Amino acid sequence: MKECGMKLTDEFRAAWRAGVSLDGPLSRLVVETASRAAGCWRLAEDHLDLIGFGWASGMPGAVSQGFQDATRHLSLDQVGLGVVKAAISRKPAIGRRDAGATGLDGSASWIARFEANTSLAVPIEDSTTHCVVGVLAVSTAAYVEEGDSLWLTLIQMSQVLGQSS
Repeated sequence: MKECGMKLTDEFRAAWRAGVSLDGPLSRLVVETASRAAGCWRLAEDHLDLIGFGWASGMPGAVSQGFQDATRHLSLDQVGLGVVKAAISRKPAIGRRDAGATGLDGSASWIARFEANTSLAVPIEDSTTHCVVGVLAVSTAAYVEEGDSLWLTLIQMSQVLGQSS
């Protein structure tokens, strides 16, 4: 997988700071990492709000729209979703198509619909307060493990966003 370029990093940083949609940068992240989908959520008091979603060109529109509708506003009690787990635990969360492998049954159903095998959700921590302010996630056909290039790319991108909070 290619490293994300400075231009993409700058686009993420600018959109995050401005509080605008991250659809464009997330769509480019999907292409650059050969992923199936990518999303970003901001943490509010007791929920996550979807602020951007990108998807692979071959993904059916109904799947993309269904995901966005289902995850636009996520309560933090939806612990079967990797993005919620990452926000609560303050650690990256890996989901698999087989929910039994990770206990993330909500993520597993979307991973299957995305025709992916792994989802990776990484908390975004404010670099000053060290509080979680959001979550960045991707779904990919690859089997991602801790330390893989996609893992490292998402950690790096979440740190950039945390510095922009």
